[in-house]
Amino acid sequence: MTRSPLWITSLLCCVLLFAGYNARAAEEVSLYINYLPHRITGDSGKQYDLFLEELFKDVEHELVYKYGPLKRSATSFSVDRNSCLFPTNAWALKASLGDQSLRLISSAPVDVVSLRLYTKTKHSGPVDVDRFQPERIGYILGSGAIALLGDRSKRFMPLSSEEQLIRMLELDRLDAFLGHHPDTALALDDLNKPDMLHVTPAAILDFRLPISVVCHDSEQFRSFQMKLDPRIKEMATNGRLQDILGSHAEIFDHANEVKQDF
Repeated sequence: MTRSPLWITSLLCCVLLFAGYNARAAEEVSLYINYLPHRITGDSGKQYDLFLEELFKDVEHELVYKYGPLKRSATSFSVDRNSCLFPTNAWALKASLGDQSLRLISSAPVDVVSLRLYTKTKHSGPVDVDRFQPERIGYILGSGAIALLGDRSKRFMPLSSEEQLIRMLELDRLDAFLGHHPDTALALDDLNKPDMLHVTPAAILDFRLPISVVCHDSEQFRSFQMKLDPRIKEMATNGRLQDILGSHAEIFDHANEVKQDF
């Protein structure tokens, strides 16, 4: 049966369109974002928002940003194999999800987030979580670091924001809370209460987590991260990251970098 030139042309157009769609789909990456009101909101123009804007400038992948609270973003990322998550740490993420089988890769670290203990009153000598009743200790819901504190942490009180933690402490409904630094420091600045609380000078149990763009392990994402790493390291060494993230941030020291794929 002879086909008309018009039919053949239409068929070729459909094939080319389908191939083009598949190519675009292969390049599309879902980037799940842990919404942090003082660091990354999608429209702040500062902090991690500005960092991502500069980091992903001119990348060939089509990034689809999907913002959500910590727990929801982590869960969505874990079941979407064509995705990445930021800001996060692979080790803490696996602990939070309770799934050590996830095969993840991490970009070059951006900055370091530590877990600090905040109290309303100043205590003499070292202070740690064992001093307080666990039901009177608060933390941010979805924090991966909390799961690393053992069974006692299951009795801590989860709250959805730094503002709620600070307010509960003000009202004496908490004796202390575990906050992420620099997030809590930024929240206190935004509330114009920078010196209201007392904070442990060192991270609780030395929990200092390098923050990265974490992706599912695949050839595509290894290539993707190979392009990101030089940009991150350059921004860290030339001072741009410190300018963006501010004085509270501890920029990762790439001179002493430790591989963090788990």
